[in-house]
Amino acid sequence: MYDRSSLKPVALFDEENGMVSAVIFSHDNQLITTSNSDGVMKVWDTQTLQCLAKIDHRENVGATSGRFINLCFSQDNQYLAASSFDKQNVVYEWRKNIEASFTNFPIDVEDTVGHSFPICFSPIGNLIAYVSSGNTNHTITITDIETDEHIAQLNCLAPLAYQGLVFSPCGQYIAVANQNNEVLVWDVYNNALRMEPTAYNGKRLIPAYTPDGMLRVAELYDNKVAIWDAIQKEKLDTFGRISTAHLRFSTDGARIATILSRSELCVWTVGNPSTKVTSPADHKPVPHSVAFSNKGKTLASGHAFGMYHVFWNVAQRKTEQIFPTPKIQAQRTALTENLTAEEKQQWYRLSAVSPCEERLALRDLPRGAVEIWDIVSETLITKLSDSNLSRSWRATSFSSTGEHFISSARTGDIDVWNTQSGEKINTLPGDNRDILTTAFHPDGRQLAVVPRGSSGMLWDIVTREQIGVFPTELPEDISVYRGDPEQIHQYIEKYKKIGDRYKCCPLKLTFSPCGTMIACGIQEHIRLRDAVTLETRMLILLPETCSRPFALTFSPCGKYLISGAWWRKGLEKVSIRIWEVATGQNIHTFCAHTTDVQDLAFTPDGKILASSSYDGTILLWDMKPFIGT
Repeated sequence: MYDRSSLKPVALFDEENGMVSAVIFSHDNQLITTSNSDGVMKVWDTQTLQCLAKIDHRENVGATSGRFINLCFSQDNQYLAASSFDKQNVVYEWRKNIEASFTNFPIDVEDTVGHSFPICFSPIGNLIAYVSSGNTNHTITITDIETDEHIAQLNCLAPLAYQGLVFSPCGQYIAVANQNNEVLVWDVYNNALRMEPTAYNGKRLIPAYTPDGMLRVAELYDNKVAIWDAIQKEKLDTFGRISTAHLRFSTDGARIATILSRSELCVWTVGNPSTKVTSPADHKPVPHSVAFSNKGKTLASGHAFGMYHVFWNVAQRKTEQIFPTPKIQAQRTALTENLTAEEKQQWYRLSAVSPCEERLALRDLPRGAVEIWDIVSETLITKLSDSNLSRSWRATSFSSTGEHFISSARTGDIDVWNTQSGEKINTLPGDNRDILTTAFHPDGRQLAVVPRGSSGMLWDIVTREQIGVFPTELPEDISVYRGDPEQIHQYIEKYKKIGDRYKCCPLKLTFSPCGTMIACGIQEHIRLRDAVTLETRMLILLPETCSRPFALTFSPCGKYLISGAWWRKGLEKVSIRIWEVATGQNIHTFCAHTTDVQDLAFTPDGKILASSSYDGTILLWDMKPFIGT
């Protein structure tokens, strides 16, 4: 939580289990409710940040999903409504200083799995509006919670947008935004349209009322927002370069907050043509990747799915620099002078950092190119330009030696570039399947690739020769399995019944330091393959508490393999495990992250392990007691 005027952090809370999916203040700002993927909603006191109540949605109604998208308080803050990707949407009654929370009003919906329907309370009385049927009728039901009386049922012609429902301040009217990009206004008590449908051109609409009853609509496009006076059909303002997935009106309808690149917060105010853009102090999004450089003195972490990298001083635990730097951004601004306004709004994404942290690859979306920058001098070295690059989005990385750079298209084709000359030297053919993960051999010449639905294949990127395809069948030799006998038997019987494609499709690959083995992280096991024959040397079956080992790395000595798990229901902490490569034994397990481990990396001497997590933290581990470095 941040102070809005200074944007300095005020408090850190709701750190445990899964990932937070929704947050909302009560109308008097005395309470905060959060929803987590563990299926638990929590009510917090904003002053003390004490958790006043926990509501276990799954336990209460037998829901299969606890990931709420919509939360809202009633005007008197005594009721809490929640809408999830499930049929069991409910309204909970919660009263301060009363310990027991209970389901007060279940919402009966049909055919809604995979949808999160809007819900809202009226400012007058305890009326709630919600979608009471699914993909056929699209009925909005308005009910008095106290009496359970249906006040109105409004028939809509199209499904509603998930933020597309709001009462007027007087409670007489309700504005509806549907997925046909129309806004309708109903008279609640007369069950009649107050305003005929108004169509818009954007991708999504969000309605909001001001305290004096003015209806405003935010019309969302890919990279901009238009604000309308819905009654007068007058456009009030347009602003761009936004992330349209995150946008909220203030409760008075006078301001809109949205998120730009690098988690910059943009606040737009009605009647003010300028926008306030700033970044919360020292806030960084999820660290999806980590890597050490400079003999382990510097740690580079990749954030926002490759939007930028942060370089940390390991000894001081402080940020040294953030790339792209202001100098690089200024140079790129100069390079975009001839682009249209729409193209300038398309924010580039950071593709990769070279192994020695000397070079930075920036993907230029508008012009379909990848730029290679020198990190130290902050100068553009070369540009990799090809029409195919405009579709590149999965596999973008430097080779182990930094000599080559790869970029894959949605077709699965992988272009191989020389980073010095900027010339494309080869294209590895795909078969119209996305590339899920890649890994370079230490020699920088061999590339392991996993297309979607595949077990993987190995290429020589220079000769364009496919060296081999990873076998899909389970090993017949029982001696290669690691796990208790009953677990091994159940695993083999289970996978005899399903297709080969589901047996060994990895979402993470990594080569051993000497290049003799490839470790594959798969849903329920880790498979070690011979890097020459591609046959399975060992298949380590995992306990239920460490499934989906999609963070994998070998120790620099090659004797140990480290895996990080993803969160699952019931876990308070997720595990990081040390496996002895020679025996497949789990020699140590340590837990600290509260949700999915994203990546793992060793210092060159193997003494420190860095782990990054979806919980927003990077942890440094002293590995000397465990692997004897």
